[in-house]
Amino acid sequence: MMAERQDQANAAYSDASYLRNAAVAMFVFLALGLFLTIGYFAFVIGFVITGFLFFRWQLKFGNLLTNDPDYAKAKRSRNVAAILLVLAIPSGIVFSPFIDVLIQGVEDLIILIFD
Repeated sequence: MMAERQDQANAAYSDASYLRNAAVAMFVFLALGLFLTIGYFAFVIGFVITGFLFFRWQLKFGNLLTNDPDYAKAKRSRNVAAILLVLAIPSGIVFSPFIDVLIQGVEDLIILIFD
């Protein structure tokens, strides 16, 4: 039983490392998206992948009971990824290369409603 929990803690640490790296890569792609539109598309794909990895990690390892220090590190990595995921939503909207199209669409909708 202890060996199984140790294996799960190691897997949690490994998966959390991938999760954190995906969250950081998502922001690298957002920065690239400021110059190249393809970078923004990579950001959106990275956002979806990071969200999937986050929920997968939470389902697999969220209720693991262990005193392993690696599991504590894994939870910190998961928390960092969660914060980055939450920050990605407004950042992705503000730094969108399509923000001018969105603003124009909202302006047109307001004009249509109040005319």
